[in-house]
Amino acid sequence: MKKKAIVCGLLASTLLGGGTFVDAVSAAEIQKTNHLNKYDSAQEKALQDINQEALQDIDQKVNKMIDSIPPIFGSKYTRTDRYGESLTYSGINLKENNSTNVEPMYFGSNTFYNDTELEQSYNTTSFSEAVTKSTTTQTQNGFKSGVTTGGKVGIPFVAEGEVKINLEYNFTHTNSNTTSKTTTLTAPPQPVKVPAGKVYKADVYFEKKSTSGTVELYGDLLTGVVAEGRTSFVGNVLHKATDTQGLIQSPEDSNKVRAVGKGTFTTEHGSNFIVKTYDVTSGQKSAKLVDTRVIPIK
Repeated sequence: MKKKAIVCGLLASTLLGGGTFVDAVSAAEIQKTNHLNKYDSAQEKALQDINQEALQDIDQKVNKMIDSIPPIFGSKYTRTDRYGESLTYSGINLKENNSTNVEPMYFGSNTFYNDTELEQSYNTTSFSEAVTKSTTTQTQNGFKSGVTTGGKVGIPFVAEGEVKINLEYNFTHTNSNTTSKTTTLTAPPQPVKVPAGKVYKADVYFEKKSTSGTVELYGDLLTGVVAEGRTSFVGNVLHKATDTQGLIQSPEDSNKVRAVGKGTFTTEHGSNFIVKTYDVTSGQKSAKLVDTRVIPIK
Protein backbone atom coordinates (compact mmCIF):
# COMPACT_ATOMS: atom_id res chain seq x y z
CA MET A 1 0.00 0.00 0.00
CA LYS A 2 1.77 3.21 -1.13
CA LYS A 3 1.05 6.93 -0.91
CA LYS A 4 2.68 9.42 -3.24
CA ALA A 5 2.57 13.21 -3.09
CA ILE A 6 4.26 15.64 -5.47
CA VAL A 7 4.68 19.28 -4.45
CA CYS A 8 4.51 21.82 -7.27
CA GLY A 9 6.60 24.96 -7.27
CA LEU A 10 5.40 28.10 -5.58
CA LEU A 11 4.76 31.00 -7.89
CA ALA A 12 5.65 34.40 -6.46
CA SER A 13 3.22 37.25 -6.79
CA THR A 14 2.56 40.54 -5.01
CA LEU A 15 -0.38 42.89 -4.56
CA LEU A 16 0.08 45.25 -4.83
CA GLY A 17 -19.66 77.74 23.99
CA GLY A 18 -21.74 79.09 26.25
CA GLY A 19 -24.24 82.01 26.49
CA THR A 20 -27.94 82.63 26.00
CA PHE A 21 -29.37 82.58 22.50
CA VAL A 22 -32.71 83.07 20.84
CA ASP A 23 -34.25 80.94 18.10
CA ALA A 24 -32.77 77.82 19.77
CA VAL A 25 -33.73 74.56 18.10
CA SER A 26 -33.49 71.28 19.98
CA ALA A 27 -31.12 68.75 18.48
CA ALA A 28 -33.86 66.18 18.97
CA GLU A 29 -35.90 68.05 16.36
CA ILE A 30 -33.34 67.24 13.73
CA GLN A 31 -33.51 63.90 12.00
CA LYS A 32 -30.45 61.95 13.09
CA THR A 33 -29.13 60.84 9.73
CA ASN A 34 -26.01 61.44 7.68
CA HIS A 35 -27.90 61.34 4.40
CA LEU A 36 -29.40 64.42 2.78
CA ASN A 37 -33.12 64.05 2.29
CA LYS A 38 -34.93 67.22 1.25
CA TYR A 39 -33.72 70.33 -0.52
CA ASP A 40 -35.39 73.43 -1.88
CA SER A 41 -34.56 74.57 -5.40
CA ALA A 42 -31.77 76.86 -4.18
CA GLN A 43 -30.17 73.99 -2.27
CA GLU A 44 -30.42 71.71 -5.30
CA LYS A 45 -28.68 74.29 -7.46
CA ALA A 46 -25.97 74.86 -4.86
CA LEU A 47 -25.34 71.13 -4.57
CA GLN A 48 -25.06 70.84 -8.34
CA ASP A 49 -22.57 73.71 -8.27
CA ILE A 50 -20.40 71.62 -5.94
CA ASN A 51 -19.47 69.54 -8.98
CA GLN A 52 -17.86 72.64 -10.46
CA GLU A 53 -15.96 73.59 -7.31
CA ALA A 54 -12.79 71.82 -6.28
CA LEU A 55 -12.81 73.57 -2.90
CA GLN A 56 -15.95 75.15 -1.50
CA ASP A 57 -15.50 78.42 0.40
CA ILE A 58 -17.58 77.70 3.50
CA ASP A 59 -17.21 81.25 4.83
CA GLN A 60 -18.53 82.69 1.59
CA LYS A 61 -21.50 80.33 1.58
CA VAL A 62 -22.36 81.14 5.19
CA ASN A 63 -22.03 84.88 4.64
CA LYS A 64 -24.28 84.78 1.56
CA MET A 65 -26.81 82.70 3.45
CA ILE A 66 -26.85 85.20 6.33
CA ASP A 67 -27.24 88.10 3.88
CA SER A 68 -30.40 86.43 2.51
CA ILE A 69 -32.17 86.41 5.90
CA PRO A 70 -34.89 89.10 5.95
CA PRO A 71 -34.08 91.96 8.35
CA ILE A 72 -35.72 91.98 11.77
CA PHE A 73 -37.27 95.37 12.59
CA GLY A 74 -35.07 96.86 9.90
CA SER A 75 -31.88 95.38 11.37
CA LYS A 76 -29.87 93.05 9.11
CA TYR A 77 -28.39 89.82 10.39
CA THR A 78 -24.61 89.82 10.55
CA ARG A 79 -22.03 87.22 11.44
CA THR A 80 -20.29 87.41 14.81
CA ASP A 81 -17.57 85.42 16.53
CA ARG A 82 -18.69 86.60 19.95
CA TYR A 83 -19.00 83.03 21.18
CA GLY A 84 -16.14 81.64 19.12
CA GLU A 85 -15.99 79.76 15.83
CA SER A 86 -15.08 76.18 14.99
CA LEU A 87 -15.02 73.94 11.93
CA THR A 88 -15.26 70.16 12.18
CA TYR A 89 -14.64 67.71 9.33
CA SER A 90 -16.16 64.24 9.03
CA GLY A 91 -17.61 61.90 6.42
CA ILE A 92 -19.17 58.55 5.58
CA ASN A 93 -18.71 55.87 2.96
CA LEU A 94 -21.75 55.60 0.68
CA LYS A 95 -21.80 51.80 0.68
CA GLU A 96 -24.46 51.56 -2.00
CA ASN A 97 -21.94 53.02 -4.47
CA ASN A 98 -19.14 50.56 -3.66
CA SER A 99 -17.91 48.22 -6.38
CA THR A 100 -15.72 45.23 -5.48
CA ASN A 101 -13.64 43.09 -7.81
CA VAL A 102 -12.10 39.79 -6.75
CA GLU A 103 -8.73 38.80 -8.17
CA PRO A 104 -7.44 35.51 -6.72
CA MET A 105 -3.70 35.60 -6.01
CA TYR A 106 -2.02 32.25 -6.66
CA PHE A 107 0.05 30.91 -3.74
CA GLY A 108 0.88 27.36 -4.83
CA SER A 109 -0.42 23.84 -5.52
CA ASN A 110 0.01 20.18 -4.59
CA THR A 111 -0.78 17.06 -6.62
CA PHE A 112 -1.68 13.89 -4.73
CA TYR A 113 -1.54 10.40 -6.26
CA ASN A 114 -3.48 7.65 -4.52
CA ASP A 115 -2.55 4.36 -6.18
CA THR A 116 -3.93 2.34 -3.29
CA GLU A 117 -7.27 0.56 -3.01
CA LEU A 118 -8.42 2.77 -0.11
CA GLU A 119 -9.23 6.45 0.32
CA GLN A 120 -6.21 8.34 1.60
CA SER A 121 -5.80 11.66 3.45
CA TYR A 122 -3.08 14.14 2.52
CA ASN A 123 -2.16 17.68 3.59
CA THR A 124 -1.33 20.62 1.39
CA THR A 125 1.98 22.39 1.86
CA SER A 126 2.11 25.56 3.96
CA PHE A 127 2.54 28.42 1.48
CA SER A 128 3.79 31.92 2.37
CA GLU A 129 3.87 35.06 0.27
CA ALA A 130 4.49 38.80 0.74
CA VAL A 131 1.29 40.71 -0.04
CA THR A 132 1.07 44.46 -0.58
CA LYS A 133 -2.27 46.18 -0.04
CA SER A 134 -2.71 49.75 -1.23
CA THR A 135 -5.33 52.42 -0.54
CA THR A 136 -5.80 55.54 -2.67
CA THR A 137 -8.10 58.40 -1.68
CA GLN A 138 -8.89 61.68 -3.39
CA THR A 139 -11.00 64.67 -2.35
CA GLN A 140 -13.01 65.76 -5.37
CA ASN A 141 -14.94 68.56 -3.65
CA GLY A 142 -13.38 69.78 -0.42
CA PHE A 143 -13.53 72.90 1.70
CA LYS A 144 -11.67 76.08 2.54
CA SER A 145 -12.29 78.47 5.41
CA GLY A 146 -10.63 81.13 7.50
CA VAL A 147 -11.58 79.12 10.58
CA THR A 148 -8.50 77.14 11.63
CA THR A 149 -8.91 73.37 11.80
CA GLY A 150 -7.04 70.19 11.00
CA GLY A 151 -7.46 69.23 7.35
CA LYS A 152 -6.99 65.46 7.60
CA VAL A 153 -9.74 63.08 8.68
CA GLY A 154 -10.00 59.30 8.65
CA ILE A 155 -13.25 57.80 7.36
CA PRO A 156 -13.82 54.14 8.24
CA PHE A 157 -14.39 51.54 5.54
CA VAL A 158 -15.39 48.10 6.78
CA ALA A 159 -15.46 45.26 4.28
CA GLU A 160 -17.89 42.48 5.15
CA GLY A 161 -16.27 40.11 7.63
CA GLU A 162 -13.00 42.03 7.60
CA VAL A 163 -11.14 44.52 9.74
CA LYS A 164 -11.74 48.25 9.41
CA ILE A 165 -9.67 50.23 6.93
CA ASN A 166 -9.10 53.92 7.62
CA LEU A 167 -9.61 56.08 4.53
CA GLU A 168 -7.59 59.26 5.11
CA TYR A 169 -8.72 62.45 3.38
CA ASN A 170 -7.24 65.92 3.33
CA PHE A 171 -10.35 68.07 2.96
CA THR A 172 -8.37 71.16 1.94
CA HIS A 173 -6.76 69.90 -1.28
CA THR A 174 -7.67 67.58 -4.16
CA ASN A 175 -4.41 65.67 -4.59
CA SER A 176 -4.69 61.89 -4.51
CA ASN A 177 -3.07 60.11 -1.56
CA THR A 178 -1.81 56.52 -1.69
CA THR A 179 -0.65 54.41 1.25
CA SER A 180 0.66 50.84 1.05
CA LYS A 181 1.41 48.12 3.56
CA THR A 182 3.22 44.83 2.92
CA THR A 183 2.71 41.79 5.13
CA THR A 184 3.62 38.12 4.80
CA LEU A 185 0.60 35.83 4.68
CA THR A 186 0.83 32.09 5.30
CA ALA A 187 -1.73 29.61 4.06
CA PRO A 188 -1.74 26.74 6.59
CA PRO A 189 -1.77 23.06 5.51
CA GLN A 190 -5.23 21.80 4.60
CA PRO A 191 -6.44 18.18 4.54
CA VAL A 192 -7.35 16.67 1.18
CA LYS A 193 -9.07 13.28 0.89
CA VAL A 194 -8.29 11.36 -2.28
CA PRO A 195 -10.40 8.34 -3.30
CA ALA A 196 -8.74 5.07 -4.27
CA GLY A 197 -7.05 5.15 -7.65
CA LYS A 198 -7.51 8.90 -8.08
CA VAL A 199 -5.17 11.83 -8.70
CA TYR A 200 -6.19 15.12 -7.06
CA LYS A 201 -4.66 18.57 -7.41
CA ALA A 202 -5.15 21.30 -4.76
CA ASP A 203 -4.61 24.95 -5.73
CA VAL A 204 -4.21 27.58 -2.98
CA TYR A 205 -5.13 31.23 -3.54
CA PHE A 206 -5.35 34.44 -1.53
CA GLU A 207 -8.72 36.07 -2.18
CA LYS A 208 -7.52 39.56 -3.09
CA LYS A 209 -10.27 42.16 -3.36
CA SER A 210 -10.25 45.69 -4.69
CA THR A 211 -13.10 48.01 -3.71
CA SER A 212 -13.76 51.40 -5.28
CA GLY A 213 -16.37 53.81 -3.99
CA THR A 214 -17.38 57.29 -2.94
CA VAL A 215 -17.61 59.16 0.34
CA GLU A 216 -19.62 62.16 1.44
CA LEU A 217 -17.43 64.76 3.12
CA TYR A 218 -18.88 67.09 5.75
CA GLY A 219 -17.74 70.49 6.99
CA ASP A 220 -19.71 71.55 10.10
CA LEU A 221 -19.26 75.23 10.98
CA LEU A 222 -20.17 76.81 14.31
CA THR A 223 -20.44 80.59 14.34
CA GLY A 224 -22.81 83.30 15.57
CA VAL A 225 -25.39 85.57 13.97
CA VAL A 226 -26.61 88.85 15.49
CA ALA A 227 -29.56 91.14 14.74
CA GLU A 228 -31.25 93.76 16.92
CA GLY A 229 -28.73 92.97 19.65
CA ARG A 230 -29.87 89.36 19.83
CA THR A 231 -27.39 86.59 19.09
CA SER A 232 -28.10 83.11 17.76
CA PHE A 233 -26.02 80.21 16.58
CA VAL A 234 -25.92 80.06 12.79
CA GLY A 235 -27.65 76.68 12.67
CA ASN A 236 -30.68 78.06 14.44
CA VAL A 237 -31.39 80.78 11.86
CA LEU A 238 -30.75 78.73 8.70
CA HIS A 239 -34.48 78.18 8.24
CA LYS A 240 -34.97 81.98 7.96
CA ALA A 241 -32.67 82.26 4.92
CA THR A 242 -34.12 82.66 1.43
CA ASP A 243 -30.86 81.36 -0.06
CA THR A 244 -29.35 78.53 1.97
CA GLN A 245 -26.37 78.10 -0.41
CA GLY A 246 -26.86 74.34 -0.15
CA LEU A 247 -26.14 74.37 3.58
CA ILE A 248 -28.14 72.19 5.94
CA GLN A 249 -28.46 72.11 9.71
CA SER A 250 -25.89 69.66 11.02
CA PRO A 251 -27.46 66.37 12.18
CA GLU A 252 -24.66 66.17 14.75
CA ASP A 253 -25.21 69.60 16.33
CA SER A 254 -28.25 71.79 15.63
CA ASN A 255 -26.19 74.93 16.33
CA LYS A 256 -23.97 74.27 13.30
CA VAL A 257 -24.48 74.40 9.54
CA ARG A 258 -23.10 71.70 7.28
CA ALA A 259 -21.51 71.94 3.84
CA VAL A 260 -21.31 68.75 1.80
CA GLY A 261 -18.47 67.62 -0.45
CA LYS A 262 -17.37 64.30 -1.89
CA GLY A 263 -14.38 62.07 -2.44
CA THR A 264 -13.39 58.76 -4.01
CA PHE A 265 -11.30 55.79 -2.93
CA THR A 266 -9.86 52.48 -4.07
CA THR A 267 -8.61 50.03 -1.46
CA GLU A 268 -7.16 46.52 -1.64
CA HIS A 269 -8.10 44.06 1.07
CA GLY A 270 -8.86 40.42 1.77
CA SER A 271 -9.32 38.04 4.68
CA ASN A 272 -9.57 34.57 3.14
CA PHE A 273 -7.56 31.86 1.49
CA ILE A 274 -9.31 29.68 -1.10
CA VAL A 275 -8.37 26.02 -1.63
CA LYS A 276 -9.75 24.47 -4.82
CA THR A 277 -9.38 20.73 -5.31
CA TYR A 278 -9.61 19.12 -8.76
CA ASP A 279 -9.82 15.53 -9.97
CA VAL A 280 -7.06 15.30 -12.58
CA THR A 281 -7.01 11.52 -12.89
CA SER A 282 -7.75 11.82 -16.63
CA GLY A 283 -5.28 14.65 -17.11
CA GLN A 284 -5.13 18.40 -16.57
CA LYS A 285 -7.32 19.15 -19.60
CA SER A 286 -10.11 17.02 -18.11
CA ALA A 287 -9.82 18.44 -14.59
CA LYS A 288 -13.06 18.45 -12.58
CA LEU A 289 -13.60 20.70 -9.55
CA VAL A 290 -14.54 18.50 -6.59
CA ASP A 291 -14.19 20.88 -3.62
CA THR A 292 -13.80 24.58 -2.77
CA ARG A 293 -12.81 25.56 0.74
CA VAL A 294 -12.65 29.05 2.27
CA ILE A 295 -9.99 29.46 4.97
CA PRO A 296 -10.23 32.65 7.09
CA ILE A 297 -6.89 34.37 7.68
CA LYS A 298 -6.06 34.44 11.38
